[in-house]
Amino acid sequence: MTAIFDMDGTLFAGDSQLRFARWVLRRHGWRRLYLLLVIPALLLRALGLLSTQGMKRLFLCYAWRMRREELLCECSAFVQQELLPAVHESLRRRVEQHLAAGDESVLCSASPEWWTDILGKQMGFTCTIATPVPLPGERVPFLPYIPPPGNNRGRAKVERLAARGIVHAHVGYTDSSADLPMLSICERAVLVDPSARLLHALPHAEVIDTGLRREHGVCFVLRCLFGL
Repeated sequence: MTAIFDMDGTLFAGDSQLRFARWVLRRHGWRRLYLLLVIPALLLRALGLLSTQGMKRLFLCYAWRMRREELLCECSAFVQQELLPAVHESLRRRVEQHLAAGDESVLCSASPEWWTDILGKQMGFTCTIATPVPLPGERVPFLPYIPPPGNNRGRAKVERLAARGIVHAHVGYTDSSADLPMLSICERAVLVDPSARLLHALPHAEVIDTGLRREHGVCFVLRCLFGL
């Protein structure tokens, strides 16, 4: 049996990319200069002039020139101190049940592999598939390269799962309609704090209501962007 779990908004509320930006900015305040690039980029994104992948590459500039060792240390501490404590207990139990049953448990996320791989290993997932962001040198490059098929979202998830030999799953867990392609290869879906669009698309799916989605709205995003 194979179970596929989305990460952000599914295992925990909110977006781990925003959470990690806040983590770094709180510890390295001068990196708030990244806002000089991100704020104009957000406007371009709102106008449809910048792709999701382009926005992600620009957003990662808060880590520009950080040494590889320092980045990995920050990611490890971030997972231990922020992400693991934030995992919903109901989702933690689901992961543990699949592992205890010997199921192939896959963490499949659009977030960068920098910290997603660490979380996957810490929680015992069989394998982790995230957006690859290679570090070719000793420091994080400006506008990090994301190799094809690009940002691990939508159809890209299905492609990367297939590349790992996963073309069918028994159950998929997600909070987002962006994962409808992923759910198309699953026999059944479990929706976590789903949007109205996702509920409409899958009206008979099992629903887990954590009640935490509303706590991570616009104020949460702004606090993360400014490192507050």
